[in-house]
Amino acid sequence: MLDDSSSFLGWLVGLALLVAAVVFWQISLALLAVAALFGGVVWVGYRWISRSGKVETALENRDYATALRLLQESGNHDALISALRFKIPFPGEELKTRMFEAVRELLILQEAATDPANPHLPAELRAELVRRTRESLSSLWPLCQKLALLARSKPQPEALRDRVSGLLTQLDELAKNAQATRNQVAHLTLGESDLQIHAATEQVGAMKWQVTEMQKINAILEG
Repeated sequence: MLDDSSSFLGWLVGLALLVAAVVFWQISLALLAVAALFGGVVWVGYRWISRSGKVETALENRDYATALRLLQESGNHDALISALRFKIPFPGEELKTRMFEAVRELLILQEAATDPANPHLPAELRAELVRRTRESLSSLWPLCQKLALLARSKPQPEALRDRVSGLLTQLDELAKNAQATRNQVAHLTLGESDLQIHAATEQVGAMKWQVTEMQKINAILEG
């Protein structure tokens, strides 16, 4: 009788364990499905909604102009410089160096123009500086895209020399102009005067011409 009771009790314990295992397995599957769904939603949100995800997607699709534009809009200058240096292919080291220097000078100028600790810049000049630096930077991203396409086709340097010679010159001029404008900002910080404000305004005006030249070169590369 005792043996029958023990056998029955053992059978009940075994059945209970089996039921618990099945329930645990079902709960685990449900939790795993929820985790997978949540992970998928997070991934989609990161890739298609967040700015950093959009940047990664654009870089993977070799849409360099979009990636650089998004990085510019984010204000993450370190990431922008890093992408330009390590992610974007250029048809030649010289073009890459000149582009990098032009972008770097423009970003430094933009930071100087938007520095909230500097009260010596007239509001109108500050706004114009910000607008011109943004326009100048934006004019470079389509060029980077086309240069990356050229780099992928691996053309002979001789075949590109005529087309890119003007671009090299304009990139140099753009970097020098940004540096000169930054010097004018420094002069204003040291001692504001009507003459210095006029000189800085004239210097900023030159950046408008620079953007126009970049757009012309962009059209030349298209042709």
